[in-house]
Amino acid sequence: MSQRPTLHDVSAAAQVSIYTVSKALSGGTGVSETTRERVLKIAAQIGYVPNHHARNLKSPQSTVVAVLTANIANQYYAVLVSSLESAIEQDGYSCITMDAILNGSYSQSREDRFVASIMAQRVAAVVVTYNLSQANMKALAAWGVPLIFVDCTTPEGFDQYSSVNSDSYLGSFEMGMHLAGHGYKRWAFVGHTGTWSSREPRQKGFEAAATEAGCSVDVLEGLNSSATSRDAVMHYLVERPRSEWPEVFYASNTVLLHGIFEALRSLSVSIPKNMAVVAFDDFEWAEMLDPPITVVDQDIKTIGRAAGSFLLRALKEDGHKDGQSVVLKPNLRIRQSCGCGSAHLSRRK
Repeated sequence: MSQRPTLHDVSAAAQVSIYTVSKALSGGTGVSETTRERVLKIAAQIGYVPNHHARNLKSPQSTVVAVLTANIANQYYAVLVSSLESAIEQDGYSCITMDAILNGSYSQSREDRFVASIMAQRVAAVVVTYNLSQANMKALAAWGVPLIFVDCTTPEGFDQYSSVNSDSYLGSFEMGMHLAGHGYKRWAFVGHTGTWSSREPRQKGFEAAATEAGCSVDVLEGLNSSATSRDAVMHYLVERPRSEWPEVFYASNTVLLHGIFEALRSLSVSIPKNMAVVAFDDFEWAEMLDPPITVVDQDIKTIGRAAGSFLLRALKEDGHKDGQSVVLKPNLRIRQSCGCGSAHLSRRK
């Protein structure tokens, strides 16, 4: 574990007493603004973060695991955190969730604040579910806190940490081949933010299936928002004649699926009679919709339990010594939104 900067280090660098450093950092009185600014600048330069955990006289051994998410509106995270917490609560740990998405858009400043808070609160471990900035990855690694990556690949240069993922490429490829079996030739893919590592394999697997089946794929950007997905689909459809509309939409997550449904409903498009709709990720009300939704099911509960197992190992070993990568095979949940079980489909020629 890396040596963490202390009050003594700030005191030595600023050439003032520990008492003065403490006052300057806490906003206390009796410190000139010039000294306060110098202390704050030096603290930032050497990477010192105040230990609120110790300041509040709590136990030095935290039992809190921070989960950094990328759009809590996605039910995926609710299921993931619930399964993760079930796996670690037997050892006395619990989870807090910090979401980097604000009003449907990623916020770097929110992520920066959360990472600073994680270090200030001395959490026991961190679960990362999307690609953090390089600066924040380095900060967490230098701080020595155990990390586990879920639904995103371990960043280059941080191979000491474990990851748990599903095979998004395979799931999307199998979905595409299933759609090809229906005879659909014109496909559209609505993808989440391209900087998330889960985006590329989902798109590439779908495109590979289209190539193998001799089909075409148009790619739309849905970012992290149902509204963005809805607007992208609306714009895409209204600017072209119905004869050129895709025969199927594939949403890369359930947030974007919601936007697709809104757009098609506003245009009076019947699913799957006029157009098929499928998605990546199963959700508990998928079978209750009309029609029930065909999905790639990556078994989020199993992913959460596997992540919890890795996390406990890392905590017991005082950090990862040899990171491992687990990739789980997803399954197709075939329902009616793709056209299965629906007679007399009316596909456009």
